[in-house]
Amino acid sequence: MKHLNKSLATLLTALALPASASFLTADLSNDAFKVEIGSDRLVQDVQLSAAAIGTDDDVSVFNLTGLMAGPIQGQPNLTAGLGGRAYISDIYDETVQAFALGGQAGYTLPRNPAISFQGQFFYAPGILMSDDFDYQTDLSVRANYQLLPNGSVYVGYRYLKANLENGPNITLDKGLNLGFEFKF
Repeated sequence: MKHLNKSLATLLTALALPASASFLTADLSNDAFKVEIGSDRLVQDVQLSAAAIGTDDDVSVFNLTGLMAGPIQGQPNLTAGLGGRAYISDIYDETVQAFALGGQAGYTLPRNPAISFQGQFFYAPGILMSDDFDYQTDLSVRANYQLLPNGSVYVGYRYLKANLENGPNITLDKGLNLGFEFKF
């Protein structure tokens, strides 16, 4: 419950900051809850977002993402973004910071624009992480269905892992999730 309170506090703070927010997502699984708010209206061709993940394993992950994003030339149904993501994680009462590079891609079905697919991947090597961590990977994929003019439901898979230099991998979040995305 402690992590849910942190996630909700982060969401409320993020909601108060950008008056020009353009999307809000929330998803949950049996073990985790994620909320994200972002905008592509603050700077042309730049997507900014803030997210929080809380798990039932005493893990909280907060991130800020900045991507240069837009449609791929000649492919109106294909979008991509490249950039970075800064993490602050509370892993078993230890605070860990990381900076990852990566990107995202999205595809909307041409004959049925209500259905789309998205994927993201970010990687932080040990040089860009605090403490005794070797690397961190963050992978997520999802399938969306636009149920309302400004709202979609989605099913996704997220795999967020950190690797200790002299220890085991720590899976911060792994599994299927169900969620909503609202566009403003």
